[in-house]
Amino acid sequence: MNMHKPAKLTLLISGLTLLASTPALAMDARSAGLGGSSIAHGKGVHGAYENPSSLMRMKRDGQVVHLHLGASMDVQDDAQIVDTVIDEETLPEDIEAEIDSFTGSVLSCDFNSAPETVCLTGTQRLAELSSRVLDVLNSVDGKPVQATAAADFGVAYTKWAFPIAMHYRTSVTGAAATAVAQSDLDYVNTFATVLVDDQLTYDELASSVPLSISADGQTLSVVQPEDALESDLEGSALVREQLGLSMATSIELGGFNVDIGITPKFSELRAASLSTEISDRFDDTNDSLEQQFEDNEIVDTTMNMDVGASLSLNHLPLRLSVVARNLAKETITTRDNFVFETTPQLIVGGAFSLGSLTITGDMALNEAKADNLDTQIVAVGVELGRSLMALRAGISHDNARNDDATALSLGFSLGPVHVGGRITDLNAAQLGAQLAFSF
Repeated sequence: MNMHKPAKLTLLISGLTLLASTPALAMDARSAGLGGSSIAHGKGVHGAYENPSSLMRMKRDGQVVHLHLGASMDVQDDAQIVDTVIDEETLPEDIEAEIDSFTGSVLSCDFNSAPETVCLTGTQRLAELSSRVLDVLNSVDGKPVQATAAADFGVAYTKWAFPIAMHYRTSVTGAAATAVAQSDLDYVNTFATVLVDDQLTYDELASSVPLSISADGQTLSVVQPEDALESDLEGSALVREQLGLSMATSIELGGFNVDIGITPKFSELRAASLSTEISDRFDDTNDSLEQQFEDNEIVDTTMNMDVGASLSLNHLPLRLSVVARNLAKETITTRDNFVFETTPQLIVGGAFSLGSLTITGDMALNEAKADNLDTQIVAVGVELGRSLMALRAGISHDNARNDDATALSLGFSLGPVHVGGRITDLNAAQLGAQLAFSF
């Protein structure tokens, strides 16, 4: 029996961190600071990405060239995996050393010993480590980790009669979860409770299923993790590379000048998923989790389109907008039949401006999936400032989230540098930063 395998007991912790990757529903830093409200008050290249009709407003404002370079990340860590990895960084190595020294220990009792006979001492360290593992298992059981991150670049030219914008984005979306079996909790709990008094008696040895006297009658036998663990790990990841081309024009409709725009989007998708039992991870002949992900990867290409429209009221500093995002449903199915979906969503929004003060708001009218992340945001934001400096704040609520649904936002800009973020608590946050020029 491989004595190195018990060290992998904490794969229930570390395996999740391998499965949980990072993003797709990224927004620019300016929008993040406004709670996510963007379709009626977007600026520059990313404004065109959120609502292609905004290109016409930029043209009327006399702007000609726009550049954008940004990145963002959104993490939903209900299981507090990030904190666990930081706080328990050495736990796998520590418990490895203890179990290795524990298994095969020489006992000071035999099959004929009295119940109260002490068979082994110096067990408290293993009990403490097992208790920490037990806390981790209880905290992650059934709680998903989801993360999205993206980097994007774009240019726009708004002098022509039909202004255009081109944007490239690469993003990855990942999710992971574990279903901890009760038998696994019992297995770890045996070490945490039986050994806590720093000794193992014959009575405890005889009544603890994972522990027994070896056939030689002199050493300790331990049921190995690969023979005991039954918990499941599930993970998925989607990488998207997307190229979009936005264009816009204006039409006269009912006495209003209505801006309209479209964004065809071409994507390459690389998707993979994994469902495995914890016990499989203790077999050294099995491929690593990373290798299994690579083996399960599937590649596909898709085309989709966004359509947007905006109008400014004649006698009020109010701009109204609507965007139909991802008009065609996208799906990609991994080799083990896990399905990633992106579905259409209709969003309405407005922006009310008085000098240097602007109040913005967006509302998604239906729940949708963006690379499998459910979303239906209602957001309100306030921006105070000009092009050289601005402060932003906002609040949003995502009706598609059961936890961490309401977020507060803050952001600022100094010239072309924009920073913004949203946070619900320490386990769910979004942060973005970008360089954006319009001149």
